[in-house]
Amino acid sequence: MQQFLLLLCSLFLGLVCYYSVIRMHSNLRKPYVVLLAYRFLFFAIQSIFFYSIYKNQLDPYFYHQTLITLFDDFKYYPLDIIIFFKGDYVNMHIDQELKTYLATEIRVAFFIKVLSPFFALSANNYYLLGAWLTFFGSLCLVHFLSLFKRTPNILIWLLVLIIPSFTFWTVGILKEAFVVPVLFLLIYFLDRIINSNGKDIVSLLLFIILCWLCWYVKYYMVAIFLLAITVYVINSKILYSFNTILFSILIIATTIIALGYMHPALNWNVLPEVIYISNHLTCTKYVNAYECIQFDLDMTWDSILLNYPKAMVYAFFSPFPWQIHNLTSFFASLENYVFILLLMFVIYRWVTKKIFFSNAELVGLFIILLLGGLLIMASPNIGSFSRYRIFYLPIYAYIIFKHSSINYNAAFLRFKNWIEK
Repeated sequence: MQQFLLLLCSLFLGLVCYYSVIRMHSNLRKPYVVLLAYRFLFFAIQSIFFYSIYKNQLDPYFYHQTLITLFDDFKYYPLDIIIFFKGDYVNMHIDQELKTYLATEIRVAFFIKVLSPFFALSANNYYLLGAWLTFFGSLCLVHFLSLFKRTPNILIWLLVLIIPSFTFWTVGILKEAFVVPVLFLLIYFLDRIINSNGKDIVSLLLFIILCWLCWYVKYYMVAIFLLAITVYVINSKILYSFNTILFSILIIATTIIALGYMHPALNWNVLPEVIYISNHLTCTKYVNAYECIQFDLDMTWDSILLNYPKAMVYAFFSPFPWQIHNLTSFFASLENYVFILLLMFVIYRWVTKKIFFSNAELVGLFIILLLGGLLIMASPNIGSFSRYRIFYLPIYAYIIFKHSSINYNAAFLRFKNWIEK
């Protein structure tokens, strides 16, 4: 019975994927097929990597096993479904340890609720659950690509979205695999809202609902996203003058203060303490992974400023050659140094006035430099940093790809001609 159900759910996923392809706009069909196939390939690579290196001891397997336990409970006690989504875990018919964990780890519990509809279509199978989430993320990303379907930027963004490290951490049963693609989808809805002057109520409601879902899974990613789109809207929609610059600074400052009220960990005064605690937990929790980078932090902004130069070096140059200890760290290092070489080439072209950066791009690069240093101090383990940096990697890569003349490369032109046929 279980094998028949697994076959049925697999066929249903295949039919849904096929239908999504044939229903896709002709300008997006090939980019979508490339994106979907590439992401499914990387889900297979990720599954092999998690099994061979970590012996299935990572969070995705915990989420899956927890869902199996919960759905077994729902089978015999249907009312527990309502109790679970209400968050009243004490009255559920599960073991006390799991009750305590769900009550303590609020974000994990919420993410498991988000995964529940996908799990219902997976026949209790880990790989099918990961495939559904990978497919969902691909749909989100292709909606974002649709914003550029009649422009040359669509191929640059497609290259950005298939960066190996970005793809690796945005497929499968991971929080990032849900949140990051949905953030790209929010950009699509935001564009519809702006173009309709706020009259597209459906897009507005979906924007709010999806933003709320992501907030309870990865609040800091949503906070940075909200800050980034505020800066983008100001730079792209307001003509520059002394008064508008003052107004922009006021809006950005108000946004930062408001985010501090939305979550205590985002408060400007508390942030050094949050970075210090995250640093300590990373260095003690992942003792068997990469060697922890040592920073002399003491919960003050002074210590962060003093450590910032070192943080910048590690954020944008690691893994260093002496930090390579396996195949994955080698590929991570290779990818990182390709970006460094491209960035140096872009800087050279900028200095020689062969290219021009928009105000939004300059502000974006400044924010990325700021976030990279703060992130490596909060996550001084190279492995965890490589995973967490993907929230700013697309913008960083897009600016580099756009200004590095990659669109004149022979391989790029052949790829462009194939996509556009």
